[in-house]
Amino acid sequence: MNNIEKVKRQLSKRIPITIGEEGSSDEFMFKPLNIEQQAIMMEISKKIQSRPMIEIEGVEVPDLAKEDMIDMGDLIKDVVMSSIPELTEEDAKDFTSDNFNQLSEALADLMPKTQGNTDLMKKKLEEARNGRK
Repeated sequence: MNNIEKVKRQLSKRIPITIGEEGSSDEFMFKPLNIEQQAIMMEISKKIQSRPMIEIEGVEVPDLAKEDMIDMGDLIKDVVMSSIPELTEEDAKDFTSDNFNQLSEALADLMPKTQGNTDLMKKKLEEARNGRK
């Protein structure tokens, strides 16, 4: 086995993410987050957790700023484009917008499993989504 084959064998495996509603869902294979995407995700999570809490329909959630949503959308679009490179930028933007909630929830699943702080990162993302500090 040559070095190229060995390197390819050691690359992280793609992760299946199901998008859509029951009966009309599709499975997509996403690449795990790269180092830059992980760093961006940590920065976004930290910003969201630092926001004051507000109550919406009886649930306390962070008072998100426009920039939080834009940053998260940009990150998700980058993940989509790196995982499905044949998409045009416009299609990736539309796909990201149309499936924002499902894709943002899937980000924690795309953290590389070999990273030591994966559980901590998943916990922080879950806390940010649920509005807990």
